[in-house]
Amino acid sequence: MADDDFRILLVEDNPGDARLIEEMLRETTVPLSSVGEADVGRETREVTLRRADRLEAGLDRLSSSIDIVLLDLGLPDSSGLDTLTSVLEHSATVPIVVLTGLSDERVGVRAVQQGAQAYLVKDEITSALLTRSLRHALERHQRETQLTALSTVSRELMSMTAFDDIADRAVTAAAESLEFPVAVVCLYDDRGELRPRAATDRAEEVLLAAEPSGSTGGSSRLSTPCAAVVERVFATKRADVAAADDPDASLPDADSPLRSRLAFPLGTHGVFLVGSPTESTIPSTAVDYATILATNTEAALERLSREQRLQEREAELERQTESLEQLNRINAMIRDVVQSVVHATTRTEIEQAVCDRLAAADSFRFAWIGVHDELERTVTPHARSGVEDGYLDSVPLTTDGESDEGGPVGAAVRTRELRVVGDVVRELSSASRREEAMKRGYRSIASIPLVYAETLYGVLTIYADRPGIFTERVQAVLTELGETIAHAINAAESKKALISDRVVELKFEIRDTDIVFLALTAEIGCECSVESVVPRMDDRLRVFFSTDGASVDEVAAFAERALAIEEFTLVAEREDECVFECTLRESNVISFCLERGVTVQTLIADDGTGQLTVELSSDADVRGFAERFRSTYPESSLVASREDERSVQTRQAFQTTLADRLTDRQAEVLRTAFFSGYFESPRASSGRDVAATLDITQPTFNHHLRAALRKLLMLLYTD
Repeated sequence: MADDDFRILLVEDNPGDARLIEEMLRETTVPLSSVGEADVGRETREVTLRRADRLEAGLDRLSSSIDIVLLDLGLPDSSGLDTLTSVLEHSATVPIVVLTGLSDERVGVRAVQQGAQAYLVKDEITSALLTRSLRHALERHQRETQLTALSTVSRELMSMTAFDDIADRAVTAAAESLEFPVAVVCLYDDRGELRPRAATDRAEEVLLAAEPSGSTGGSSRLSTPCAAVVERVFATKRADVAAADDPDASLPDADSPLRSRLAFPLGTHGVFLVGSPTESTIPSTAVDYATILATNTEAALERLSREQRLQEREAELERQTESLEQLNRINAMIRDVVQSVVHATTRTEIEQAVCDRLAAADSFRFAWIGVHDELERTVTPHARSGVEDGYLDSVPLTTDGESDEGGPVGAAVRTRELRVVGDVVRELSSASRREEAMKRGYRSIASIPLVYAETLYGVLTIYADRPGIFTERVQAVLTELGETIAHAINAAESKKALISDRVVELKFEIRDTDIVFLALTAEIGCECSVESVVPRMDDRLRVFFSTDGASVDEVAAFAERALAIEEFTLVAEREDECVFECTLRESNVISFCLERGVTVQTLIADDGTGQLTVELSSDADVRGFAERFRSTYPESSLVASREDERSVQTRQAFQTTLADRLTDRQAEVLRTAFFSGYFESPRASSGRDVAATLDITQPTFNHHLRAALRKLLMLLYTD
């Protein structure tokens, strides 16, 4: 008996019925697989009949390879549907055709309902009917088996969590359940290419080719004819069915390694290709089942893609939520820092308050502020708070542009931009600095330059206890904090310069042609002196200056051309001197000084050169200011520097001086107007009322009041 014979097990106790069936089977052949229109001319197999006259003997023989069972329900050791149940329990994978008597036809119907593929009434069996019943039983069993397998595969596909697993299961199902020897799933990758992700062994033999040398796409690719099919199906999103013997769906190229193929688009994910290198036809049922498998595969890929997108969105949402919560905490801490800065009165208080508040935050272990020495190229700590444990003594604090020894601190000073080490372990280049940081629990670092009006007041460095805390949002907040601290230090330094008893006076000789007052004297040939500077609400400067030796028209014509001057006005014109008012644009020598807390005392220009005298508090960074001034105005030079004690006038002395300058009538008018409520808003007394009180006319009152106010303001602003 050949191994490829078609084996039928006949379980029948009646010898006559058994011989009849055996005679009928000698007259027929059964095809290899399901029978239909597509099976015409297909190779057939010889039929081998095995017989058992009892159920027990039949079950013993059923353990060997049997293709189909002809089962009589009435046996000596079993009868009725119990016989069918016993066979199904023993082997549910073999199709069964039930044999019944004429009076048991209803039992045959029930047998089919319970799992048999068909039933035959013994008295009505013919050779043709027997052959047709066997073939239909095989077809039905094959369909049921495939549908069951597809259902199982569908459940498995929908539970998988990796694209490669889905692809592997799909090609396995195509080969095992649908009997396609060639099956391959190509998925669209991040590089925009369709690449094989899973394939049967036969597919690897006939479809896949080795990747060209030097390619980074993967280890294999589809052969050219099949690659063209896959790309077309993916692009058009239409399935492709082709067979060598089908005139309506013939293979378009002679070089194709497949005699028949089915290619299905998997949505936006890729293409599922199945086929055979030998079979030239495709049964319609195979097309239907392959379509179902491809649809289930696409659904599984789409489900996994949606789940991954959802997981990514959820993870991103969690990251954003955590980042927002962290940002809120940092914002609250920053508000606390800003409040402490507002209430501090000196630079030392500001710097220490900032460090104390930052070190008290949950995530920050240490904070310090250092001041840069431009000549020495080092940073000297001024204030610190938190877990330091000698860290600043163990690491170099240099700002040499050719060295990375200064770490983020040096980089922040050099670039005047915030510098972050997101992960000390991975990003800090210096091994010694990394070791010292990890000893103290520092996992990330941020260095913030304290810059206001292009002046570097220092650098604030913060050390956090975990990596990744300094996100882009946090960096933006810290950058604003650095500007706020620098502004506060500038204000404190300016205030100190105004109220300090001891001051340093610097005198510069200036020759830079971009200083507008020097350019004025060089062009017209006159003298110019800045009389007063009044800061405006829009941060620009209103400047009053006088000229000697120039006409009003000449100065007006120059001001109209000068880019640095706007809103020019004549204030007063005398015999040889004119006084003008103008607004200077933001970048000018006076604003350069004021923004650094330096008071401009005098600015006198003549014939393109000038002298600028400024005052700083005695403990200000005098050398640093001088260096920055010469760097900004390279044609200037420091010609004198002296420290002096500022005279402080008492209230009594001021009143005495004012009384000496006012006439009796002016003093009387000024005091009466003040105490009568003339200067209140709204006025308690009008000018006419005060004049009547003094028994003078209102024009006389106005004349004396203006004279008194002018002397008071001259004493206040000029003396």
